[in-house]
Amino acid sequence: MKQLEIAVLVMLWTVTLWRVPSAVRTVKQRALWMAFAALTLSMTLRLPGVMLRLDDWAGVNNLSTLVKHWLGMIAAGAVVDFVVAIARPETGRRLRVRHYVALTAMTVMAVLFAFFVPRPQEVTDFFEHNAGNGWATVYYLVFVVYLGIAMATATWLFWDSARYASALWLRTGVRLMGIGTAVGVLYTLVRASYMTSRLVGLTDSGSDMTVDNATDALKYMAIGFILVGSSIPAFGVAWRTVQDGRLHRELQPLWQDLTAVTPDIVLRAGLLRSPRLRLYRRVIEIRDAALALDPYAAPGVRERAQAAALRAGFDPATSPAAEALWLRAAREAKAGGAAPSGSAQEQGTDGIDDLDFATEVERLVRLGRIYHSPVADEFLVTAGKEAAA
Repeated sequence: MKQLEIAVLVMLWTVTLWRVPSAVRTVKQRALWMAFAALTLSMTLRLPGVMLRLDDWAGVNNLSTLVKHWLGMIAAGAVVDFVVAIARPETGRRLRVRHYVALTAMTVMAVLFAFFVPRPQEVTDFFEHNAGNGWATVYYLVFVVYLGIAMATATWLFWDSARYASALWLRTGVRLMGIGTAVGVLYTLVRASYMTSRLVGLTDSGSDMTVDNATDALKYMAIGFILVGSSIPAFGVAWRTVQDGRLHRELQPLWQDLTAVTPDIVLRAGLLRSPRLRLYRRVIEIRDAALALDPYAAPGVRERAQAAALRAGFDPATSPAAEALWLRAAREAKAGGAAPSGSAQEQGTDGIDDLDFATEVERLVRLGRIYHSPVADEFLVTAGKEAAA
């Protein structure tokens, strides 16, 4: 169990440090970082060396226990703040109410700890040492009841918000975090039930170690689910960023060829840092270039492009082959100095926001491949001969 505790602590420190930049950038991520930071410090205080050093420095037996529990409550409250920000942003005004509840519980715990819980000596395990003591049980119940309510609230909000998450990786991450907080609820129920049963004499000290180990396992399981669940969206964003960069490069040859003869449609804004925004702009400029080249498609070229695509084995219902062929011919006509034919086809009225962006990007990638294929080269030669005849 000790090795597991160290492994969890290392992961917590890693995630806490990794999330510092995102905490600086956005309020939502700041709440999640606060949860991990508080939980990390709380888990660090479980280490006997750290625990004893703090208590010796303060001169108060088991002060580290109170601080550790406070940090756990701060972590739980921050998790609720995070999930409220993503699932119920309109309830942000109630943020202070949640904080006042937490502050009240922490104050009650401090009073009980200072004046009522017996602490004649330093102990390394508050749970086992004080099981069966009345005031210690009240103190501990205040802690676990707050923790349980916070975790139950977070579980409900996580699972509710998962239904509205569009991306699979985001939905998976939110649900895993919901599982983690649900395990946290189970942890509080077991702890509270056992402390109460020890108080009324239904169980004895022989079960203390077993219950302590079992609830520690539940705690590590909850932390594990939350760690993994919170990391999946970050990795999902990173994966999408890589994919956006790849697609942006794949569209480069098509974009370059079309904008070479329609330079006016290229946006002159500064370089965008976001790969998604760069890909978005590239798609817009390719579509605008196609619209600008439409009048340069000679009469009958679309019909010939449709026939050539069929001969090459492309399905006109699913393939943009015919568009790629006539667009190639229109581009070469404009590059050769041809005047607009005035026979522009009626274009769809859908803007970029009306389309499934991923589907449109995939379509343009396939169009670009056909545009630069031997099929297009052959069509260009054939179309030129037919026009000359």
